[in-house]
Amino acid sequence: MKKIVILLCVLATTFTSFGQDYTDPQNMDVEYNRDADYPGGVNKFITDLWDQMEYTQDAIDALIDGEIMVSFDVKPDSTISGVSIISGLGHGIDEEFTRILLSMKFKPALVEGTPIKMNMMLSVPIRVGPKSKLKLRYD
Repeated sequence: MKKIVILLCVLATTFTSFGQDYTDPQNMDVEYNRDADYPGGVNKFITDLWDQMEYTQDAIDALIDGEIMVSFDVKPDSTISGVSIISGLGHGIDEEFTRILLSMKFKPALVEGTPIKMNMMLSVPIRVGPKSKLKLRYD
């Protein structure tokens, strides 16, 4: 019985000593005044992206029809960083998508009027057909 009591005391001390500290400001939820967004909204973002996309002959021949799931950070200066393709389409489309995305500017998120970095996740439809713009340069 004495061993069980000692074991329970040790476990209780361990849980309280190494438990998560909820007073740490880094653990607090951030309340955004405004989320990061593309000027003109998601539909404008997709339209602008499609206008700039160029596809390899391989992608055009394959008539790719799908979605790219992407995660990225919108920094306080409106630029994009940390692009991660979660679900891609291959055929050079993921690389072209990343290249275009990195050149775009978003409105940063605001907390108490101050621009801050915010992570975004988007699912973007991609439709490649025979009349899609062929990528003539290979970076």
